[in-house]
Amino acid sequence: MSVLEENPGMKMDCEDWERYEPQCSSEGPRVKPKGPEKFIIHDRDQKVLVLDSKILRAVPDRTYIVPEIFFVLASRVMSAHENKGSPILLAVSKGELCLYCDKNKGHNKPSLQLKKKKLSTLAAQEKGKCLPYIFYRNKVSSRNTLESAAHPGWFICTFRYPGKPVGMTKCHGERKHTEFSFRQIYEAETSPSEVSE
Repeated sequence: MSVLEENPGMKMDCEDWERYEPQCSSEGPRVKPKGPEKFIIHDRDQKVLVLDSKILRAVPDRTYIVPEIFFVLASRVMSAHENKGSPILLAVSKGELCLYCDKNKGHNKPSLQLKKKKLSTLAAQEKGKCLPYIFYRNKVSSRNTLESAAHPGWFICTFRYPGKPVGMTKCHGERKHTEFSFRQIYEAETSPSEVSE
């Protein structure tokens, strides 16, 4: 029996509807995340992503390398697209540098950039303002692809050779890797960008 069935004279406003909205979907129960989840990201060659002078690079995963911690937050602005995946926002550096995909002036291809913007602030913005920050995380076998919502068909990629900046591509293959593994962080790990601040 619902709250309204128990109390027929009761009126509800928007906040009440959200509070009593059933948390189920065809995929099972939905749980609203309290905040961003933290991950370390590996590419297909087991290179990890690091932040080097505000540039993301893919480097071999070695014991002396401290990978960057990514803050991942589900986008409330866009709903999941069946074949594209779940819309997410990604940030590094304590959630204060957000990944952004857009075209630079004078260029016809989108590029991956880091913008100084708090993930919490970005999550509260409307669709038009945050579209370049949204990526569709789609499960492919045991890995994930990250497709730009603002530029469909463009995916975050790393290159076969280590040390190159992380970029965007329309081409999948041996030279450009578009599939990533996400290892969730539960303990109090820190990344180099967090230590240096």
